[in-house]
Formats: sequence, C-alpha cells, structure tokens
Amino acid sequence: MPHQPAFLLSRIYILIVMILLQAMPLLVIGQSVPDFRERLEEASTSHEFQSAFDEMITIFHAGKLHFQDDDVITIVNIARDKKFSEKILPSVYGWAGTMFGNGRMNDAIVFFMESAVLFEKQNNKIGEAHSYFEIALIQHKAENYEEAKEYYTKTLAVGGDSLHYRTIINCYNGLALILREQEVYEQAIRDFRKAYQVASIRNDTAWIAILAGNIGSVHLRQQNYDSSLFYYFRNLKLIRLTSEFENEIETYAHLGRVFVKKKNYPMALRYLDSAQYIISNRQIKFNDFFNPMDYIDESYAFLYAGLGDYKKAFEYQNKYYEVAREKQLLINGRNLKQLQATQAFKQKQSELELLQKINEANVAIISQHRYVKIAFGIIIALISILAYIALRTGKVRKKLNDKLSYSNRELARLNRIKDQLFSVISHDLRGPLGNLQAVLDLYKIGGLTPEQYEGLLAELNHQVKASGNALENLLQWARAQLGEVKTNSEKIILRDIADHVSDQFRRNLAEKKITCDNALTDEHIAWADKNQVEIIMRNLVGNAIKFTPANGSIKISGERHANAVKVIVEDTGIGMTEEETQKLLHHDEYFTKLGTNQEKGTGMGLLICKQMIANNGGSMEVVSEKNKGSVFTFTLPIAQYDTAQVNHTKI
Repeated sequence: MPHQPAFLLSRIYILIVMILLQAMPLLVIGQSVPDFRERLEEASTSHEFQSAFDEMITIFHAGKLHFQDDDVITIVNIARDKKFSEKILPSVYGWAGTMFGNGRMNDAIVFFMESAVLFEKQNNKIGEAHSYFEIALIQHKAENYEEAKEYYTKTLAVGGDSLHYRTIINCYNGLALILREQEVYEQAIRDFRKAYQVASIRNDTAWIAILAGNIGSVHLRQQNYDSSLFYYFRNLKLIRLTSEFENEIETYAHLGRVFVKKKNYPMALRYLDSAQYIISNRQIKFNDFFNPMDYIDESYAFLYAGLGDYKKAFEYQNKYYEVAREKQLLINGRNLKQLQATQAFKQKQSELELLQKINEANVAIISQHRYVKIAFGIIIALISILAYIALRTGKVRKKLNDKLSYSNRELARLNRIKDQLFSVISHDLRGPLGNLQAVLDLYKIGGLTPEQYEGLLAELNHQVKASGNALENLLQWARAQLGEVKTNSEKIILRDIADHVSDQFRRNLAEKKITCDNALTDEHIAWADKNQVEIIMRNLVGNAIKFTPANGSIKISGERHANAVKVIVEDTGIGMTEEETQKLLHHDEYFTKLGTNQEKGTGMGLLICKQMIANNGGSMEVVSEKNKGSVFTFTLPIAQYDTAQVNHTKI
C-alpha cells in the first residue's frame, strides 16, 4: 500500500490535536492554591483581587482545589493587608467561616460575625443576613438554641423578602425545630406551616416532603397518632420522588414508632426494617449531625417488649443507651467553645478599634509634615503625646491580655470539670437509672412476672446504692473544684472515725468475707475537719474492699509523730502496677477500674481524698505492688494539747 505512511501521519496528527483540545480546559483552570495565593498577593485593585478570588471559589466548588486550614488563614491575612481591605474582607471572611463551619466552629462564628459587621457598614443587607444565617446554623448544630433562635430571627428581619426562598424556609424550619425541642408545639406547627407555604409556592418537592414529616413529628409528640400518620405518609410519597435518602430513613423510623404506639406491631416492624434495609443496602455513613440509630433502636426495644420478646427488648435498649451516650459526648463542650468564640470576637473587635484609632493618629501626623517648618514644635508635642498614649495602651493591653489569659485558663479548667461530670453521669449514673427505668416499664406493661421482678430487685438495689455513692463523691469533688468546701478544724479521735466507717461497710465486708482490723488507739488524735476525715477514710476503706478478693484482710493503723499523726490503710488486695500508681497520683486526672467482684467506681474518690488531705494541711502516699496489696498513708497535723483531756465521743 503506497499511501500507508501518509495515512499513519494523518492519524497521529489527529490524535495529537484531540489530546491538546482535551488538555486545554486543564491548562486554563489547573491552577493550584499557591498560584491563587500569588495572584491575590499581586492584586493591586479590589477588582483584580475579587476576580481572582471568585475564580478560586469557582474552581474549588468544581472539586479541583483543596484548602488546608493554614491556606485559609493565609488568604484572610492577604486580604487584611490590602489598602482596599474594607471592600473585599466581608466576602473573604464569609468564605473563611464556611471553610471552618464543620470543624473549627468557634473560628467560623468569629469570621461570620466579622463579615456581618462589615456588610452592615456597607449597607449590604443580603450579605449581612447570610452571615447571620450561617451563625444560626452553627449555633443550632451545637444545641445553643436561644442563640440559634436569635440569629434565625435576625436573618429574616435583615434580609426580608430579598432572601433566597430556601434560606427563608431554613429559618422558619430551624425556629420550628427548636420550638419542638422546647415543647412549644402550637408555635412550632405555625412556623413549620410558614416554611411549608413558601415551599409550596416554589413547588419545591424535597422541602414540601421534609416539612410534612416535621409537622407529623409534632403530632407524634402530642400523641395525635392518626394525624401524625397522615403527614408522614404524605412525606413518604413525596420524598420517594427525590434523592433525600436521609429523610426517607427518618420517615420509615417515625412511621415505625407511630405504629408501635398504636400497638400495630407487624406494621411497626415493616417500617423499622425498611429503615435498616436502606442503611445497610446503601452503606450509609453517619456523622455528628445525622445518626438516627438511637431512635431506631429504642423503637425496636418498645416493639419487642410489646411482642413479649424481652430478651431482644433488652438488647435493643442497651444499643439505644450506647448510641445516645456517644451522641451526647460528641456535643459536650460546644457551649463553652461558643463562649470562648464570643470572647475571641470581642477581643478582636477591640483590637481593630484600637488599631483604627492609632492609624487615624498616624494620618494626622503625616498631614502635619506638610507644615513642618511652621509647626515643628507642635509635631514634637504630638509625637510625645502619642508615645505616652502608646505606652499607656501597651500597659492596658498587657493587663487585658493577663486577664484574658486567666479567663482562658479558668475556662479550660471549667471545661475539664464539665467533661468529667458528663463522663461520670453518662457512665456511672445514667446506665443504672436506665436499667431501673427499663425494668419498671416492663413490669408496668406486664412483661415481667412478680418472681422475675423480685429476682431483679436485689441487683437494682445494689446498682442504685452504687449510684448513690458515686453521686456523693461527684458532689464532693465538684464542690472542692469550685472552692465551696470549707475546712473547720477541731480535735478528733481517729479511732472513733475508723470504727464508724468500718460499721458503714459491715455488709460489704461480710459479703466478701474480709476482716477489717482497726488498730488505731486513743493516742491517735488530730486537729482537722471531722467530716472531711470521715470522707477520706470512707473512700480509702471502700477502695480497699473493692480491690481485695474474698477472705482477704484490711488493717487501719497509725503512727504518732512530733507534729503530725500518720494513718495507714493496708489491704491484701490485687495491688497496682507502677504505671497505674502514677496515674493514680496525677493531680489532673482521675483513674478507675473494676473491682474483684466487678464493682464499678467513678475514679473521683482519690481525687477527693488528695484535695481534702491538702485542705487539712496533710499529705498522702501510695505504695503498691501487683498481686501483693496496697498501702495508703496520709498525715494530719496535731494540736498541742494533753490527750487525757479529750472527750471520747463516737461519730
């Protein structure tokens, strides 16, 4: 074939042209984050900056750019350094808030608040309203309901009819959801209907379906089950026309709950299984703000209890408590984070105002340079005054920074206290109370025979007593952390306190066949707070019992020294490793593990002991070896008096 080489060359040429044509869009838009940073830095006018910024956002939304947190902060700083910063910062702050909205929520709020302030100065109502709306969404996610209501209302008031209709729907829906949680049902339905009316005018099928379901949820809470079914079936019919799988899952779950309430268990099982099928078949991944499994598991528990299958009912009840606990832990601390965000914003605003005043003064100085030959002395005076002002400003700022540093440390300490309180409440108080509620519910509906109920009473009684002890330790620890514990020292006989504590644990000692020897004598007398010393001994003896196996022994003894008395609590228990001992002695952490009979504790007891021993001017030591027992010792001061004159009074 004589023309074959020419044919091959033409095919290669066409192929190269096609490759170049396909690569052209990539050459145009294939810019990286550093490229855009460079373009933004080089922009000499607000128009150039805004053009590059808008292009960057467009490419980001197309999924071709990815920003790290440092990239966002860098771009914000570039915008702040521009001479025309007031024109571009509102949109840059809004973008930065959006980038941080799902993670660093406190930073996002600061950026949106700054954006709103600047939009207000520009009389840009839509921009200002949009910033308020983003703040409302973040506060709503953090369950700061009053703040969320405030900013939803601000959004509607500032934006008015100029807002996008979906923003209006979101505001009314958000307000109604909060009112529903606050059990203000009639007003919640009114706001849901306002949103529903806007969605109907716009023929927005997805939102019509969602709002029908939300109205149905209010009727469910009001126990108007037939009305609830009417709205949920309307929701289901419409939502199947959309791709809103999350709403479809929740609708099936709600229909299952309604039929459980109506005792139509076959229908309830059908809809709950449908929700589970979608989750499994589509491999749904839950996040912080969408996880209906606690609601579904609780509905299954009610269903199987109604069917008389109490084993499955208990299994699903336990699943419900576990998911609910995890969700609660995820939102713990957000209120304090929002408080810190608000303080950070106020500080930033103060700094901006101060810098603005300093800049205005500098402009005045520059203007005066034109008249240097005429008013040289005045300029020197102004410079001296400004230097004095700067010095005073520096001192004031240092004082403010010191106060802010102290406030941040105090907030961090309160945050740790709050986390520990939530942890104890979730792990050690909520579980036993939930078990008690579950048993009572089953007994009430006839799910337990009197014999079964009697068999569970002993275990429930044990759990309630354990919860009572945990609550007492928790309250004592919280009061100590908040500085509410006062120490009233007096002459006390330690032997009498030890007798009283041993008597309190008489049943526990008998159950594990443990002997408790009180070797303290009348000579072991201290000058301390009697109630606090009893709490210290009760925690140490309780721990000894907890970690001592059956047929073991505990000994309480003492040593009198010149200025102090030492109390020794020694057991033949399971002891601790060096690592566990160090955790126990750490002053900022609490440490707990199960006892020899699977006894639970809060981990607060020894923290309370250390605090109260310090309050009374003493110290504590721990010596322990794995499988060989532990020795806890603490010292208390001795007043200078004649021991023969002390009255022997039992506590």
